[in-house]
Amino acid sequence: MTFKFIQVNIYKGKYLDALVNFLKSEGPDFISMQEVTVGGFNLCEDRRANLFAVLRTRLAMGGVYNGDLKLMGDEKSIFGNAVFSKCKILEKNVVVLKEFRPVTLEELDGVSGEIREKIPRHLLDCVIDYYGKNIHLLSWHGAWTAPPVDTKETLGQAKIVANYLQSLDEPFILGCDANNVIGSETIALVNDVSENLMIDSGVLQTTHPKVHKIVPRGFLIDYVFVSRDIRLKSLRVPEVLVSDHLPVVCELEL
Repeated sequence: MTFKFIQVNIYKGKYLDALVNFLKSEGPDFISMQEVTVGGFNLCEDRRANLFAVLRTRLAMGGVYNGDLKLMGDEKSIFGNAVFSKCKILEKNVVVLKEFRPVTLEELDGVSGEIREKIPRHLLDCVIDYYGKNIHLLSWHGAWTAPPVDTKETLGQAKIVANYLQSLDEPFILGCDANNVIGSETIALVNDVSENLMIDSGVLQTTHPKVHKIVPRGFLIDYVFVSRDIRLKSLRVPEVLVSDHLPVVCELEL
């Protein structure tokens, strides 16, 4: 049987209604997301909303969430990763990649970006029951550098991710905004233990060509990695305004 998986960094809900409409029109079985926020981090109209709860309700899907970055002075405001599934969720696991203190919005969104490589990061693993077979659906937001380069931090976090994937004895699908490019050593670490579906895909960039802060430059930094028992049937990256990143839409077969 085939199923649809979508990877998307949702840009703190900046284009929330368009995102929901796009995802409903695609009808994915599974979604991995990054920059899923609560409260003061939000860029959507409702600055108090829990975007994970809103999306779970509006998409009518089950899901898991982990928020690890907190807002200084308002620790109910959080920033993290999510996974959504139409299948029964059996288990949730969180692998800590980086710990750090709460931050201010000025630090997070500042021009210098000095804080970005230091902020908390994790790998979120959601185990689902796919017609009697366990599959791991994972979401990861890689350490951020500008421009994307290999650093001790990006390599260290990618190594933890790769080791975790290698430890799994069941099929897996990892969607991520890895914040690094396809020829980097950081991405190569994950390539060694999985199939990188972006290789030879013909996709040149996943940052939105009109609204991402690095325009007119563009980078391919969003990926889908799968275990070797999952086969790619199709992959596309539609240019839709649902985020400052473009979604990666995959048809897959176990």
